[in-house]
Amino acid sequence: LTSPDQNFEGGGTGFWAGNRDTSENPEEPPDKILKPAAGSALVFGGDVTHAGMPVKSGLRSVFVCSFSTRTPASSPDRLHGMKAPPVTSANFKGTL
Repeated sequence: LTSPDQNFEGGGTGFWAGNRDTSENPEEPPDKILKPAAGSALVFGGDVTHAGMPVKSGLRSVFVCSFSTRTPASSPDRLHGMKAPPVTSANFKGTL
């Protein structure tokens, strides 16, 4: 993967407060931008509104992994595992 000090400028992962109450295409800048050190990872729930931030110069490569954490103890209205959520936004382009 790439190093922000050597290979690119900008980037990071932006996060918006509000989770499901936030649009899938927020108009405002993110509430927080995280730029983890090379060799580290960000782990967060899939219902957190997030996006890769623009790279201003250079080339950024990342490894992205997604997995389900649904267990019998999971609240059915919070985590959907491999199932589609019960309600989708107007911006949803997939199929159920």
